[in-house]
Amino acid sequence: MPPQALPPQLPRLGLLLLLALLLMLPVKASAAQGGPPPALRDAISAVEAMLGGTDEASLSAFAEQRLAPAYRARLGEGATAHLRALREAAREALGDVAVEMEEDGLHLVISDTRFADYRLAIDDAGLLTALELVKSGVAVVPAAPALTWESLPGALREAEARGFSGVVSATRDGRPVLRQAYGLADRERRRATKLDTIYGIGSAPIDFTVTATYLLVQRGRLSLDDRIGKFIPGVPADRSAMTIGHLLGGRSGLPDFPAQESDWDADLAWIDRDTFVARVMAQPLLFAPGTASAHSHGAYGLLAAIIELATGERYRDFIQREILDVAGMRRTGFYGDRKEFSLDDFAVGYGPSSVGLPNIPPNWGPTSWLVMGSGGMYSTLEDMQRFHDAISAGRILRDPWRAEQAGPRVGVDGSDRGYHHFHAFDGKGNRIELLMNGEGRTEQMRALQRAMEQLVEPPPRGGP
Repeated sequence: MPPQALPPQLPRLGLLLLLALLLMLPVKASAAQGGPPPALRDAISAVEAMLGGTDEASLSAFAEQRLAPAYRARLGEGATAHLRALREAAREALGDVAVEMEEDGLHLVISDTRFADYRLAIDDAGLLTALELVKSGVAVVPAAPALTWESLPGALREAEARGFSGVVSATRDGRPVLRQAYGLADRERRRATKLDTIYGIGSAPIDFTVTATYLLVQRGRLSLDDRIGKFIPGVPADRSAMTIGHLLGGRSGLPDFPAQESDWDADLAWIDRDTFVARVMAQPLLFAPGTASAHSHGAYGLLAAIIELATGERYRDFIQREILDVAGMRRTGFYGDRKEFSLDDFAVGYGPSSVGLPNIPPNWGPTSWLVMGSGGMYSTLEDMQRFHDAISAGRILRDPWRAEQAGPRVGVDGSDRGYHHFHAFDGKGNRIELLMNGEGRTEQMRALQRAMEQLVEPPPRGGP
């Protein structure tokens, strides 16, 4: 059976997962508490799913389930038409999805060559009391610098002069052209970055979970058509048709995050697998499985749980043996696991949320099932490239699964604890990868990343 293509989210969703921005919002929770409360995350995830949907039924369901009664009454019979207009504006916009706090409240902005700016507000129950299109049109965004393979080193040195710290590797037509460390891994102690410095890698472990799932499908242990109830007992009726393929392809209908108000941190608070599964089974769905698409970290966590149930071993042990060891990723691990490394092996994270002294993954406690399968790990530039090389060479997966994982892609993974991972490769020998221990969403870094993306895979003639 060929791999199931991953469907698009909002138009292009750009370089950044919504998580990387949500975790930076100072809404109802301090940065030390891990960002905004789960109700806000869940509401924005539902808005994302609605805007990225295509069917009329999901608009009616959204109005019924997600709009506060008073707001729904105000809209009256025009509620569905109102939501349809919001969706049309999203379809016309292209680019990054950002969530920002403005003077008039919370905004969700899709922005690149065109933009759509939505204002939203929620009540204490997490229901929307406002969702409106503020404006749309031609976007004003940082211009991507004129970047060539020859000028790339100079552009990175200029970024370093403005405070960039991290490691970058570039490969052109299969030949390495740049591998360089920049800035400071520890600002307080003035410790320089090294090529083998270890960083938190945000949601990059999603790739490990997808690879592990394909590996089990390849071995006949799973099928994309398997319903989750084959592995998880007591699945509620509204998700009884949910399949492995739905979880992989962003079509499960599961909300993005499983955290609750009682969790001291939305990523680090400890919960075990059974608690996680119970939460995911109890969360209201954004849409019926298979009827729309929305990114869900919780779906990848559920895949991690299914990997454990299908193999009878811990997810982290399976990932270590079948992926990390095979690829030779010796400086990759899970939160709380210091292995043989010293504190000086790690870059200190500089973001809105800091946990531990220093703020590094070994000080964050063991990886919680809040993020197992979709986060909770650290790595190095070299190890991440070893993973990509092992996939491309067919050392972990064979075709068609190898081709699915080795195909062209652009992605950004982030953490509110101050780590940022950018990677772009075209599947033809052109690749740029970056790890940094600071804010990756400044105008300068956004522009540089857009230029690096275009360098790896230029837009079509006549494109933006």
